[in-house]
Amino acid sequence: MSEVFNIIDYVGTVVFAITGASIAASIKFDFFGMLFLAFLTAVGGGTVRDLIISEPVFWTQDPIYLYLIFVATFSTFFLKSFYEKQSSLLYFLDTLGVATFVVIGTQKTLLLDFNQETAFIMGTISAVLGGILRSAFSGEFSILSNRELYATLAAAASLLFIVLSAAEVNLNLSASVTIIFTFVIRHLATKFGIKLPTAK
Repeated sequence: MSEVFNIIDYVGTVVFAITGASIAASIKFDFFGMLFLAFLTAVGGGTVRDLIISEPVFWTQDPIYLYLIFVATFSTFFLKSFYEKQSSLLYFLDTLGVATFVVIGTQKTLLLDFNQETAFIMGTISAVLGGILRSAFSGEFSILSNRELYATLAAAASLLFIVLSAAEVNLNLSASVTIIFTFVIRHLATKFGIKLPTAK
């Protein structure tokens, strides 16, 4: 991955850590509880992905992720009310985090010569499993519920990136298109209340 992708990976980590820490703070977790939930949200998906594809877990190779999570949690501890007022910004950054983690998870799996089906699953896991773990440990309404196209959007974005990669589109362009696609579809789904049908 290029330096640009490293930077947005770090941004995604910070954003997901803030969302995890914010939810922990809202249900009166102490600082350690906030840190734990921030950690699960930020790196849970990538950790499981690396374990499945038998790669060294990324944050054990680069401790900057741990420092970013700590700083994000520390800032949330003191600036919780500020973050709560920045819902639009956090929504934007959360979408960027989803799109970024989809690209990184899918591309990493493809680079290791796994098949496209595995890359699709790993890209989706990278983006949403942290949120699923956060929901499980905090008792919040799961992101797998039908509130919005979250996991479905991540899967669609991973599929788009795979198609672009198979067509040998430039990596930076493929990633940019995938990120823009994620933003546009999530915005439209939220604005018009688009949801998948549920079982009766």
